[in-house]
Amino acid sequence: MLTSPGPTLFFDFIDPGSYLASLMIDEAGAADNVHWRGFELHPPPLPLMDPGTDDWQRYHAFAAEEAGAMGAELHTPDLLPWTRKAHELTEFARDRDCYHAVRRALFMAHFVDRTDIGRIDLLVAVAHAAGLDRSEAKAALDVDRYADAVSAHRDTAGRAAIDSVPALVSGTWRVEGWTSSAGAARWTDRITKQLTATTEE
Repeated sequence: MLTSPGPTLFFDFIDPGSYLASLMIDEAGAADNVHWRGFELHPPPLPLMDPGTDDWQRYHAFAAEEAGAMGAELHTPDLLPWTRKAHELTEFARDRDCYHAVRRALFMAHFVDRTDIGRIDLLVAVAHAAGLDRSEAKAALDVDRYADAVSAHRDTAGRAAIDSVPALVSGTWRVEGWTSSAGAARWTDRITKQLTATTEE
């Protein structure tokens, strides 16, 4: 069960729906009103996901259209890496008041630049570009300093009966998935009525 006040977003950096949710929340100016919690779609030792499946290709094609309507880019990467280290990096950034800059940079790295965000050296480069110390970021990732925090977010999602992303949860309501126009409408409604309203209070 979620105990912290306010809406919680569970997301993964390789999930196009999570990217769309991130874009929309940023556009609404509501990023600081959301509890951002990384959720690995396929944590190791599960095998890497195959980006060539028909379902995944359709999902990406739909998301690319949605992103275009928002004035954003979304390309289909050739690789779907494990994202634990990327989520660890955001927890490192959270401790240094740089969370949103790194979150946005990681989504851009994957969906726009097609960077392998599973590689520590490339994650360190993202961290450095966002203003973080390169050596500190590498040291934190090398020793799995934030691995427990990432696992704890997934455990929290499990207790809330969430098994897919993106998922926005607050109290008795939730909205999950972004694979159709109907799903997009639900996200728009919730972000407009819940997050934007909170921002304007």
